Amino acid sequence: MFKFGKSSRNNMEGIRKEIKILANRVLGKSVHDFGIPRYGGFRTAETQKKLYDTKVNGKRITKCDGVKKLSYHQSGNALDIFAYHSEVPGGRKRACWKCTYVYDEIADLFKSEFNLMKEEGLFLENEFLEWGGDWRWKDLPHFQIVKKEE
Repeated sequence: MFKFGKSSRNNMEGIRKEIKILANRVLGKSVHDFGIPRYGGFRTAETQKKLYDTKVNGKRITKCDGVKKLSYHQSGNALDIFAYHSEVPGGRKRACWKCTYVYDEIADLFKSEFNLMKEEGLFLENEFLEWGGDWRWKDLPHFQIVKKEE
């Protein structure tokens, strides 16, 4: 139904191809449009540090400084999204960071599509999808692939 625009495609440069495939498959099945923000894909240590030093309402926007504590973004194993949503029916859709139910629905699609891709062999058995909305410190736009060693 939806497709990523040029900016979102550019913002995914440097992430794993499987994550790009996952995001494209989810967007194609989603009833909610979403995109990839400027720093939503791969990040250098310098960019990660810059984001770590940024505060909104007195709070850091990331817990990883990019040096002592690395982000999954630095390995190309993470992706942030932003949902387009209108507060009023028929209104102009804009990036919405507080539309919790929209992120919940998109996350459910990410999880089910990840499991399908895992069955297809595109992700390894010891790889798992983590969503920031499942964390104690909520990060609704964030998805990352982690490896669990046995």
